[in-house]
Amino acid sequence: MILIPLFVTYILVTFLIDLLSGVGAPILIGISRVIGFERVGWVGSFVPFFNFLLSLLIILNLGLIGTNIFGRKLLAKFNQLVMRLPLVSSIYGAAKQVVKTFHGPNQSFQKVVLIEFPYKGNWMMGLVAVERTDSLQLSTAKKMYSVFIPTTPNPTSGFLVLVSPKDVVELDYDVEEAFKYIVSSGILGQALRLPA
Repeated sequence: MILIPLFVTYILVTFLIDLLSGVGAPILIGISRVIGFERVGWVGSFVPFFNFLLSLLIILNLGLIGTNIFGRKLLAKFNQLVMRLPLVSSIYGAAKQVVKTFHGPNQSFQKVVLIEFPYKGNWMMGLVAVERTDSLQLSTAKKMYSVFIPTTPNPTSGFLVLVSPKDVVELDYDVEEAFKYIVSSGILGQALRLPA
């Protein structure tokens, strides 16, 4: 469990380095030709190191751009441009919405509950996204909860269930604790507890 965050980070960084190696290698070879080092044998062995440095530089710059006011405006313009592209906009928009939801889960979900799903006697942990008026009169209650039930170990996929508030058991768990519990398949996290 300790190695999972390191492993995920390694996979993402490796993916970026592989992605950028197609850009880095021609740049380094072009620079070596201009300088006159193309016949030197060590230039080829320097390509992976150059790709790694280029990847780190790009990641660092993206982080710096995304955290200042000018960078946010630039990213907003980029988002507007991408959202105008016919096919790309639907894929990009959906992916962005998922990232936004799970980037700040405390702002997206109201509370953690247990519901009997998919059948009676089988309890699953869910996150209440919103409380809505029962306009379809699905139950005797006037309100319904929209409950997202994340899957283990990938909480970005799951089920959306509409349930009556009387059919849920509220837990004294914050959303961050619930995510730890779900991602770790119930291994991490405190024992389930009811509100005091």
